[in-house]
Order: sequence, then C-alpha cells, then structure tokens
Amino acid sequence: MNQLALFEQNRGVSALEAQDIFVRMANQMRLCKTEPRIQLEFYRFVGINHTIRFRNEVLFVRLSDLFAEAPPEVIKALASILLSKLFRKRVPAPSIHLYRRYVNSIEMKEKSLITRSERGRKLLSKPQGRFYDLSNLFDALNKEYFQGEVSEVELGWSLRRSRRILGHFDPSHRSITVSKIFDAHQVPEMVVRYILFHEMLHAKFASSANDNLKTRHSRQFRLEEKKFAEYERANAWLARHL
Repeated sequence: MNQLALFEQNRGVSALEAQDIFVRMANQMRLCKTEPRIQLEFYRFVGINHTIRFRNEVLFVRLSDLFAEAPPEVIKALASILLSKLFRKRVPAPSIHLYRRYVNSIEMKEKSLITRSERGRKLLSKPQGRFYDLSNLFDALNKEYFQGEVSEVELGWSLRRSRRILGHFDPSHRSITVSKIFDAHQVPEMVVRYILFHEMLHAKFASSANDNLKTRHSRQFRLEEKKFAEYERANAWLARHL
C-alpha cells in the first residue's frame, strides 16, 4: 500500500493512542533503561508546531492539534523525529520523508493557513513611515506592474529593523511587511519599491490556481521579478549596503 492510500484509510488517533506510540518508539530506539513516562497532548499552536522536553524523569510532548487526524504511521514518524532530536540521535530518513509528505499535502497546507489566520495575530506597524508611505508605493506598483489585480493586502513596516528578513508576505493574513531598516532618508526609493514589488509577486502567485507558481522562488517567479524596471540597480544597492 502506498503512503497516500495509507493517509486516506487510517484517519486519526487519540492523545492516549499517540502517547502509546511514543512509548513504543522510545522503547524501540532504546533511549531509556526503563519504560519512559510520557505525557502527551494535542495543543492549539498557531501553526504546525510540536514540542518535547524531558523533566523529572517524564517526557512532556505537545503535538499540533492539526495532527489529531493524522494516521498512526505519521505519528510514529513524528515520534521518531522528536525523540531523535531530543536525545541527539540521527533522525531516520524514512521518518523525515513520511512526515514531510504529510505536512506538504494540499489538505494540511490549507488547514495550516486557516489556523494561522484564525489564531495568529500579525504584528506590524502602520504603512506610513517617517520617510516612505508603503500604501502610496503599493498603489503605484499595482497599477504599473499588476493591472491593479493585487488586492486585499494589509501593509506595514516591521516592528524591528531586520537586516535578515527584508520583506515578507504572509498568505494566512494576506499581509506584506517591509523591514523598518528601509524607512530611512539614505535608502533610495527604488530599493523600497523593489522590496515591495518582490512581496507583491508572492501575493499574486499565492492567489494562482497553479500550485507550481506557489513555490516560493520558482523559475517563473524569477522571470517575473526581473521585469522590475530597476532590478539591477536595486540589487546592486542591496549588495553594497547589506
């Protein structure tokens, strides 16, 4: 039976069943001299997150509640991954493959976006900065490059001056954040426009029915990005100053 058929036929485990899977996996991996005590719960994380910690001879495990419907084989793979990382063992490649295949399924991606939108709160400041207004730049770019088709997007400057994350499009909140480091008099407007244009492309591709276009930086994305009139100059400035 292939893995996709397995996902469809075996749906869901209880917290006690998941806990038992973790106990059996720990015994199989011979991590403890005696059968470990494990307390496991499905937890309402914002996204797909899991935690495991060892305290007072007890393993405390929290799995994303999105995995309450996962088949036993996926929980088993996740147990292998979390226990291996906790006890600093090599994570088995088949476990990683099975887990990633489940997480990257269309169904799980949609569930993750919905829960992030419902439970999460996007923290960003207003689009009107000290030197640049993202709303005005967005409107101009939308008209010039997108025929006004990029809509219903929340804009804002980041709360911190990040040099690592220059911009970010969050599909669950339909928001674009630009690093506050660019809201400065020494930063040319073309650079701010380029960062914003890049994230607007992500917003455009995220709305596409073609899953290939949703790949973060696909070949098509790179081709579209180079249509920005000052692409070379903006990238040269970023290379010199960041």
